[in-house]
Amino acid sequence: PDWRSHTEKSTGVLAHTLAPDSGLLSPQLVPGAAPVAPGRLMEKRKRQGHSPLMTYVVAGTLFVVALVMYLLRFLTKLHHSDQALMPNAPMPAAPGSQPQSVVLAQAAESRRLDSERNRMQHDPARGLRTAGPFPDLPGSVGTVKFEYVNIEHTPDFDNSPPYHTLAEIVDHWNPDDSDNIPSPFLEELQVFNYSDPYELALAEQYRNAEVPFKIHSIPDVDGATERWTDSYLLREMESSHMHYKVEESKNNHFMYWTQKSSRVKKWTPPTKRLGSMTFKTWLKIARDGDSLGIGAEEKHYYLMTGVEAGRLVARDPNHLGQFVSTDLGMFSTTKKNFFITNVAANKGIQCRFGMKGVIAEAHYDGGRNMVAMLKGAKRYILSPPKDCERLSIIKEKAHPSYRHSTADWSNMDADVRREFSQVSAVDTILRQGEVLYIPSFWFHYIISLDYSIQCNSRSGSPPGGEGSHDIELCMGGGATPKRKPRR
Repeated sequence: PDWRSHTEKSTGVLAHTLAPDSGLLSPQLVPGAAPVAPGRLMEKRKRQGHSPLMTYVVAGTLFVVALVMYLLRFLTKLHHSDQALMPNAPMPAAPGSQPQSVVLAQAAESRRLDSERNRMQHDPARGLRTAGPFPDLPGSVGTVKFEYVNIEHTPDFDNSPPYHTLAEIVDHWNPDDSDNIPSPFLEELQVFNYSDPYELALAEQYRNAEVPFKIHSIPDVDGATERWTDSYLLREMESSHMHYKVEESKNNHFMYWTQKSSRVKKWTPPTKRLGSMTFKTWLKIARDGDSLGIGAEEKHYYLMTGVEAGRLVARDPNHLGQFVSTDLGMFSTTKKNFFITNVAANKGIQCRFGMKGVIAEAHYDGGRNMVAMLKGAKRYILSPPKDCERLSIIKEKAHPSYRHSTADWSNMDADVRREFSQVSAVDTILRQGEVLYIPSFWFHYIISLDYSIQCNSRSGSPPGGEGSHDIELCMGGGATPKRKPRR
């Protein structure tokens, strides 16, 4: 900016401009003004109380103030750019719109409100509890609001869970679409708090009745969710104690298969197993899928690992997967607990690392199945054993994909739609920190909504053999484990 002197009345109009680049007063004659000798000008200014030294002091002060203001603006911009790299960081205000203190205060209030929303809120009038959204989850699922049915204090196991037809569920939300998640999403399974003794007792009733449910606030699960960061997993997964495999599919569908293919003619593996892909490489691909997006028809990669049962690990410290066994003590237990009801029948811990869009085709397992979601979220569509005949299940025991469905749920043809219109099903999103109980012989179809880690453990068929009769009728004799007669 320019600062001009007072008009010199005695000599005509003479303007003085401070030249910021030189720090000097340079006289500029206004056209038509009488020239004034520099000596006479200085003497007159001294008589009027204008000191050259004072002029320089004022100019220097203004320069310092301008420099300080520039530095403050630079540091503020730098602070905002740092915040942009931080998860859940408050967005900086537009220049001049609000003081930074106000922005930070509003961001703190927003986080408080998010925390309040994340707690389940009861709505007795609607029979629902609400929660979310959960911004700590990546991708679209982090923006979803959830509605939960209220807890049934007197369970009606004959009518639980509430079913829809499988065709209705798939039509409402196509499995290939992991971006456009219905919000609010209605959770119709019962959801319990493990840390609440009353709710834990209710959950045990559901487990014993072989009815699916979800449960949260489990110390081992919460601990692993916090501990299993990218850096932690990179170190542990590449250690000498871990073995894993990565499968590649030409699209997002993954059909399980084993190596017993020699007895089946004209069969080719549905996926390709990669022996050279490291966990680091897989992790980058999975993270890129979240940030950049990935289409259903693009190549997908699914990483699988497992560790032996806790009773075996306890006997031999050299058994594989020590960090998984240690971090998930509820699954690697040597004593019966809520999750592992038959220690002798426990098959260990299986962990699945999914990238966005990965679909594990529908199948059943012959054991009580507890599924812990440690990172991200997966969608599970569950159907009871009685609907086995309508699910296009491979019944040939020698087939590498025995017990799995050949139907394409994301692209139903007329025959599949007709069958699925008579299949009972329930839809749920399993978020990190939750455990899903899948009863023995129940069919489950799994979609990874983003980068996710799920570990599960099974502990044998239920004492009453629930579900086994329907599977035997559908799959033929010998499809279920033989049970010892009850005394």
